[in-house]
Amino acid sequence: MLALACIGLGVYFAVDNPESITPRFAGFDLFPGSVGFWLIGFLLIGALLGFLASLLPYWTERRRVKGLERQLLRTERELQTVRRQVAGE
Repeated sequence: MLALACIGLGVYFAVDNPESITPRFAGFDLFPGSVGFWLIGFLLIGALLGFLASLLPYWTERRRVKGLERQLLRTERELQTVRRQVAGE
């Protein structure tokens, strides 16, 4: 429901701001478009970049968990070996 409201607001904003502009990015002219189109476009690009940046801690923690799982497996194997040695004595 919230996504539909945001899309509707974006369409209204784009229709209400029909002035055409040609933005410059990193010294290059981009293609002409309405003010609303460019603002919504850059907002979506910023949201996507923010989402990707928020995944970095997730990937780091995931890698850490896998390492800890390997360490736990090695420790469990070592414990089983020690138990067998104690039981055999």
